[in-house]
Amino acid sequence: MNNEYWTEHLQQWKKFLTERSLQVDDVGEKIKINRQSKVLEQIRYAAVLNPSLLLEFIDPTAAPSPKNDTVEYNLELNESQKRAVSLALSDNVLSLIQGPPGTGKTQVIAEICLQLYRANPNVRILICSETHIAVNNLISRLTEYSDTIRIVRIRDKEQDSFSEEYSPETIIKGYANWLQKNLENEELAELIIETISKYEDRSLEKALTLSSNIVGMTCNRVGAYSYDASAEMFDVVIIDEVCKATLPEILMPLTVSKKAILVGDPKQLPPVFCSEELDIIRSIENCHLQKYMYIDRLFSLSKCVTLLDTQYRMAKKIGALVGELFYSGKLINGRTSENLGKVMWLDYNPSQCWPVTTDDDKQQIYNLDECAIVSSLICQLDTESNREQSIAVIAPYRSQVNKLRKIIRSLNSRYVSIRVDTVDGFQGKESDIVIFSLTRTHGSYRFLADARRLNVALSRAKDSIYMVGCLKYAKENNLLNAVSSYCDIEFLADL
Repeated sequence: MNNEYWTEHLQQWKKFLTERSLQVDDVGEKIKINRQSKVLEQIRYAAVLNPSLLLEFIDPTAAPSPKNDTVEYNLELNESQKRAVSLALSDNVLSLIQGPPGTGKTQVIAEICLQLYRANPNVRILICSETHIAVNNLISRLTEYSDTIRIVRIRDKEQDSFSEEYSPETIIKGYANWLQKNLENEELAELIIETISKYEDRSLEKALTLSSNIVGMTCNRVGAYSYDASAEMFDVVIIDEVCKATLPEILMPLTVSKKAILVGDPKQLPPVFCSEELDIIRSIENCHLQKYMYIDRLFSLSKCVTLLDTQYRMAKKIGALVGELFYSGKLINGRTSENLGKVMWLDYNPSQCWPVTTDDDKQQIYNLDECAIVSSLICQLDTESNREQSIAVIAPYRSQVNKLRKIIRSLNSRYVSIRVDTVDGFQGKESDIVIFSLTRTHGSYRFLADARRLNVALSRAKDSIYMVGCLKYAKENNLLNAVSSYCDIEFLADL
């Protein structure tokens, strides 16, 4: 991307955020938008703590090839994971790690953090993601390997029982208890406790981020603090699930760090825009914020990108389907189980065209035929399979999800877990069995057969995939037809 195009791209984001701010009444959402607008102004004038990192982010082709040192690893890693760790520890300021489903990116991030901490016990690492769940998962993994790393977890409004142990309030309370037990001068102890208890939340949080080895927060939360001096700069920022974050969200942590490690997968879901946001994008002339993902370009052009190539989640048949269709055959099966897995397509003749159009021409995308098939399948699995397994029922459309949830709640299945959600709701999760309801029997494939969305849906499965859909309709789409070629087909004559 040349500088002119980069400037235009930032300007489109600025217009979008300005229009969005005028539409929003919620105070929290307005704060979020204002933080993103502020970081765009910082970037526009290169007001960042490490300009070299920004320059490499804007033009990855100009970055020098990284120089790697020999690494002694703390955890058990495969060769591609070792390459990723080595790259992240090298002298380049920007590294990218592509982590397809089940390839152990959390293990890699944990190893990077352990390496950095053991090389420098005073290291300051910022761990970010677009979601709280991803930050919690990373911190949870780190606590398994070291109890000496100083960790603080900065939350947004919502309460979170996991991160309570690492919250600023809990840390200060622990410090106050320690003072009372260990400081002989009781008056001094009380004075210190009273002083630290009077800190405003924001200043207390920032003080803890400056004194901790690991600071965990969402990308957007970084914008709540002013890190103005080079002494306040983080040594490394690690942004997980970076391909799900918007450009302003990614830029916030980049402005306060010496070095960045971006972890994600451009073959999975991009950022999601709500209908109101899409309306704004359409109203801006030549705006391409929904279609053009800058981070995808970064993964394709950077010299400092590593692919984690061995997946341990999916049985061999499922791994072959996902690896061939979405990763050009570069994904290796690392699962040692003798279970080859099951990939089934349940075909049927629709009782009518789905979705139906109501009298007022409003279309709710659901399919009662497929609801009945999914219900029957779960009852069959309930009698035949290991009930300790988990089931994910996935549909591309919210109306179908709502219908399926209502039906499945009435089944009283003995399975340990049955979750029903959209594709977007399952990213980052896994299940023993995945049942995917295509829902449509006519009409557009745009949303249903989106490669990134379908990749997420199918790669959730560990042991079995059941595709439920009208095969005649599916075969008219190249991607769905390719999926069917990996499946054992069963035609359901009676619904």
